[in-house]
Amino acid sequence: MTIFILVGAAMVSVALALVAWPLWKGRAGEGRGTIVAIALVALALPLGAGLLYRSLSTWSWEPGGAPAAPGQHPLEEMVAKLEKRLAQNPGDTDGWLLLGRSYFMTQRYGRASEAFAKAYALSGGKNTEAVIAYGETLALADQGTLKGRAGELFEEALKLDPGNPKALFYGGAAAAAHGNLTLARERWATLLHQELPAEVKSMIAQNVQEADRELGRAPDPEIVRLASASAPPAGAPAAAAAAPAPAGPVAPAPGKVTVHVKLSPSLAAKVPAGAPLFVLARDPTQPGPPFGARRFAGAALPMDVQLTEADAMLPTRTIRSAKQLVIVARFSASGMPTSSSGDLYGEVPYDLAKGAAVDLVIDKQVP
Repeated sequence: MTIFILVGAAMVSVALALVAWPLWKGRAGEGRGTIVAIALVALALPLGAGLLYRSLSTWSWEPGGAPAAPGQHPLEEMVAKLEKRLAQNPGDTDGWLLLGRSYFMTQRYGRASEAFAKAYALSGGKNTEAVIAYGETLALADQGTLKGRAGELFEEALKLDPGNPKALFYGGAAAAAHGNLTLARERWATLLHQELPAEVKSMIAQNVQEADRELGRAPDPEIVRLASASAPPAGAPAAAAAAPAPAGPVAPAPGKVTVHVKLSPSLAAKVPAGAPLFVLARDPTQPGPPFGARRFAGAALPMDVQLTEADAMLPTRTIRSAKQLVIVARFSASGMPTSSSGDLYGEVPYDLAKGAAVDLVIDKQVP
């Protein structure tokens, strides 16, 4: 069954690679912003899914085992029982870890973070899984924590286990967020020597390739080979999704986000030179990665943009699963999809049921 887990993790990696490709495709030569933003999901699900499956599946993991009867241990029932057990025995470190994994896989990142924080405290910061998982949930809920608490946790994890793949991956992301591309490259390059799904290895190699470009280093032939090893063929659906928005009007449709992005004349002279435009679909009631995202280099406004389920960052977190949507358009001075000083932005609520096109005016600037 261990082989089954590894194959399953690889399959999740393929899905992530295909979903994330539109954003990766558009970032070439434009700075390290999306290295951190998009790469965060590259290992989160593949490395977490196997752990949770083994912990919560109804299959007997002993030789000759068989699955339990359907519906015998539904996830929510098990989570409720685990919560009750921990209320009676709050000193169970492994129990808090299991509860955190359960919350994580159901996208309840805030609750997951609280559970992992409990495990972290109980272990005195000496349990590597608790340290990494705590930092991971903080980073997925708010990428800004890579410069703060999440980044600190990944440094702790690397001291505990210098070769841990998640610690190297997120430690590299934290280093990149701090502008230390040399350290980020070193950590990601080290990770490339480990056994990883080909699609994940390709995405990490692209991080290294981007860092080399910004550091002014000559291309490494082996890195170039790995970075292109899993690129989708020309004309594949993922590549098509990365194409620039059409110049003409985009027809509205239910289940799709359609916005007409305009720039306020008063801010026209303040657009940072070379700043990419991010268009993001967020749900204010569900923190975490955007439900849809697109990145445009050299965007000329006004322009029509459409977001669909193909623009999701996670296959289980699409615009159809959002309770309510707010669409944000941002010229990013830092190249990051997260807000930073000097960014120009605008936002508008969106009625997904109607699918009618709306105007989104970029009329504000982050102090």
